[in-house]
Amino acid sequence: MMQLYRSPVIFNELDHTYTLNGRTLSGITSLLSRTLFPSKYDGISPEVLAKAAAFGSNIHEQCEMVDSCGVESSNPLVMAYIKMKEQWGLHSLATEYLVSDEQYIASSIDSVYEDLSLGDYKTTSRLDREYLSWQLSAYAYLFERQNPGLYARRLLGIWLPKPRYGTPTIVTVPRRSSMEIEDLIATDILNQF
Repeated sequence: MMQLYRSPVIFNELDHTYTLNGRTLSGITSLLSRTLFPSKYDGISPEVLAKAAAFGSNIHEQCEMVDSCGVESSNPLVMAYIKMKEQWGLHSLATEYLVSDEQYIASSIDSVYEDLSLGDYKTTSRLDREYLSWQLSAYAYLFERQNPGLYARRLLGIWLPKPRYGTPTIVTVPRRSSMEIEDLIATDILNQF
């Protein structure tokens, strides 16, 4: 089985922070919120956002258990994820795989599959492909820097919405160039100081 580099960055799940040698690093989600998508959740009440976050965390944890431990689930969305994985021939290599440039940015990829596809679970009411393209492209950029010689094969958005919003699906999202990701990070650094 392929071995992936293990980053020395420490993730604190309680306050959702990444640190290395006592220095806090930015997450990709925070970076995207500061730069390209500052008003993504404008107009949505804190209560609705909190409920959506709790729902998403629950589904995310169940999918992670499926990927990391092969655990079964009776949740229809998780069962749909298992079926889609089979249809796509996806076998998990790593879950919550932490990637970082070990200087400024770090994040955890929901699932790295054996074919080196990178997947991110989404439970939103609609699938924001542009956001996913930036998010997963940044993950791919960091993944490849951290694992020289490996190339992220596909970027997969795994959409697991409540039934009233749509049908679970996996989509391939376009990849942004390394130069675009480097420019995004550089812009964020400049704006922070």
